[in-house]
Amino acid sequence: MLLGLFSFLFIFFSIGQATLVTFTELFRWFALFAFGGNLLPRRWYAKGLVMDGMEWFWFNLLAVGPLVVGGCLVVNYVFRGPEVRMLVHQGQRIELHRYWREHGAFPPHVPWPSVAGRNPAEDRAALAAVQPGDVVFAWAEGALGYRVITARAAPMLLEPAGGRR
Repeated sequence: MLLGLFSFLFIFFSIGQATLVTFTELFRWFALFAFGGNLLPRRWYAKGLVMDGMEWFWFNLLAVGPLVVGGCLVVNYVFRGPEVRMLVHQGQRIELHRYWREHGAFPPHVPWPSVAGRNPAEDRAALAAVQPGDVVFAWAEGALGYRVITARAAPMLLEPAGGRR
């Protein structure tokens, strides 16, 4: 049970803060997995696990729920789609996860090329839009449908894919 609880706390503060999901929705998933096991008929688990009803309740609350929700957060983060980059003006003052929770959308941004050198005109336009204090955020669609923040970096001169020419 301690493994479930502590692993969930670690995953929540690392991967959970990079996943664009509201705390309310995350708590709903936790409640589903933590209390869903209590709806199973007692004859399915009482003999094999040698647990009474209260032990089964605490086992689901402190072990099963945190491990399953933490596992889902890890799967969503690790197995993700292609990155999309965006340039956020004055982004040094913005914490993307907090902004998304408060507004339900990304901050005003400009598309940023994912691969440099593919379209030189697009690269020049992107570099022309850079102002002091801007930040390039990268995000991707996770395996379970929740967006994840994959990178935060200062805009730098774009290099072509494969290095300098």
